[in-house]
Amino acid sequence: MLLMAVMIIAAVAVLRVGQRGKVAVSAMLCLAFFAGLATSSLRTAYVSTPRLAEPINADVTGVVEEVDTGARGSRLVLAVTAVNGQPAREPEFPAKVRLRVPADSGVQVGETVRVNARLFPPPGPVFPGGYDYSFRAFYQQIGATGFSFGPPQVMKVPGRGLWLHPSVAVAKLRSDIAERIKASLADGPETALIVALLVGDRSGIGEQQEDVLRSAGLAHILAISGLHMALFAGGAYGAVLLLLSLVPILTLRWPVHKWAALSALGAAVVYLLLSGGAVATQRSFLMIAIVFVGILVGRRGLTLRSVALAGLLLLLIAPERLFFPGFQMSFAAVICLVAVYDLWRHRERFGSTGDKVSGWGMATGVFLGRWVAGLIVTALVAGLATGIIGAHHFSRIAPYGVVGNLLGMPVFSLLVMPMGVLAFVLMPFGLAALPLTVMSFGVSLLLKVASFTAALDADGGASGRLDGMAASLLLSALFAGLLLPRRRRLLAGLPLLAGLLIVITGRPPDIQIAASGSRIAARDDAGSLRYAARGRSFATDLWLQSEGVPEEAILSRKIKSPQRKCDDDGCVVRAYGPGEGSETLEQAMPYFAIAQPRTFEAFQMDCRYADLIETDLVAPKGCGSGVVLDQKIRSARGAVSIWLSRSATRQETATNRLSDARENPPDGKLKIEKLVFAIPDPPRPWHQPGTVTRDGLRQIGHASSAKGREDE
Repeated sequence: MLLMAVMIIAAVAVLRVGQRGKVAVSAMLCLAFFAGLATSSLRTAYVSTPRLAEPINADVTGVVEEVDTGARGSRLVLAVTAVNGQPAREPEFPAKVRLRVPADSGVQVGETVRVNARLFPPPGPVFPGGYDYSFRAFYQQIGATGFSFGPPQVMKVPGRGLWLHPSVAVAKLRSDIAERIKASLADGPETALIVALLVGDRSGIGEQQEDVLRSAGLAHILAISGLHMALFAGGAYGAVLLLLSLVPILTLRWPVHKWAALSALGAAVVYLLLSGGAVATQRSFLMIAIVFVGILVGRRGLTLRSVALAGLLLLLIAPERLFFPGFQMSFAAVICLVAVYDLWRHRERFGSTGDKVSGWGMATGVFLGRWVAGLIVTALVAGLATGIIGAHHFSRIAPYGVVGNLLGMPVFSLLVMPMGVLAFVLMPFGLAALPLTVMSFGVSLLLKVASFTAALDADGGASGRLDGMAASLLLSALFAGLLLPRRRRLLAGLPLLAGLLIVITGRPPDIQIAASGSRIAARDDAGSLRYAARGRSFATDLWLQSEGVPEEAILSRKIKSPQRKCDDDGCVVRAYGPGEGSETLEQAMPYFAIAQPRTFEAFQMDCRYADLIETDLVAPKGCGSGVVLDQKIRSARGAVSIWLSRSATRQETATNRLSDARENPPDGKLKIEKLVFAIPDPPRPWHQPGTVTRDGLRQIGHASSAKGREDE
């Protein structure tokens, strides 16, 4: 309510100041800011749904909304209709759950299934500032994740049609088209990529194949966006216009280009629905719709205003998209591209003579030169914009992306997507096999180009994680250099220098601790981050990727003795500070002792001698350790990142139960310089504790049984 009141005051201020220059601009910006806050608050309140507070076993019945099939099984998103035999409205239970089921379950979108599952609350960030699934799950109304005990049981529900669930009906249609494509082609990476390009289903693409495309700078073809929509809708526009132009009476008397624009709009709507409607697809649909509407009304549609309008509409529907990597990369790339090509379009202002070439050969050479130059500029500009965001979110860049796009995009634009459009047109008539075969050939060429380009970089594009503030400053510098007029572009140097300064002076954490379990990573005496766990996990992979460690080198980063020692009572891990590598013997180097007790007796000992305690137990009262991260703290605050530094004073000794003693050198002991939790205090709405518990479900079940006996 407070935000709504402030927004109304800002709106009144805008009306009062009218069009009085800079005052009006400031008032409009103020109004936009508070309107955004109010919209996001309303959206958060609207999507809020019950979430689990603890792991439970439950018998869940629901409608399958999504199916994501991979090598290790299938993931289902169920819209819950009943839990433990009770209608979902009676017990407080999440609106949707996400489950992993066996790969051979054979479940399809739109079916009602019953499954006995182990459910958990949606996991939070893997490390502070890292990927946060609970954020996405909250806005998708997914209140629990988990796995099933066996395959789901398909239920017969009479009288329910797919028309009651339009989104399910569209998903069912996409699934049917994917099956037709797979039936027309042999199994292989080409078929999986074709399915991803035409219907947006990326479940069949292997991790290695996706990594190769990403390293080659061609991963953007997997996200159905502006290029796909332009080729699809633009192809429809050109085909309809060509057919209509063959009839002179229509061409001379009627605006056939407007008819073609209407047909292209319809094709764009169909492609939007069939492709899954991701954020990038929605953005490209809105922009190309503006272009075709511009044709209908006689205006130019591809401007920065159309980009702003598309972004405004998407954020009004779902403000949380602002923090999605896909949204950020899509809009950053298109803003930079529109700005660059707008400058290119007005290049005569900067000394172009405007001389026209003559002769067929010269004209062809100029056309090819401009086309190649356009590919290079597009790859450089879009690669720079998305590279900054990719380095922040995914700790990866594509250093040879220009090469990959120069070699691969002609194949994609001239062969792959045109054949895809033709396959869509001929599929209702059962004639899609031939264009799909040609498309498969083009995709195989594209994959060869990707493999060649990826081989040029031995590290697979691993760059390490770019700090969020540094990424914001570097993007601001890029936007300022492209969007500000003339000499004001020099102001881009300020955020550029600030961002580079953060990159140069910043350093990654020395210790990473997961939200639960014994997963921990600590820097060794050579300054390398090593993880302590039974095997690789999602958390350990993200920790090391943020360090810039290539995928194939992660296994070699497992922690070893004497840095980690264990017995029946627990483990002790030695953490070293940054740049500790030297010729000094290990015994003479200061380290930070991290204890992981498994028993309460060991806990008492570690409270006296450890620098930090990390455990799933509950800490006893009066523990004298410097920092204690027990089960209670980690449940409330999530994962932890720690930076170490050397203290100025000398500590006498630090003892642990696995070694007698160690003496610290005269230059001081390691201490915690900064400790950051993944979950802030107070927690955000998607980090707040859930309300669904085992006892609550059990009580409702008992009450329902008692009511049933009374009715009898």
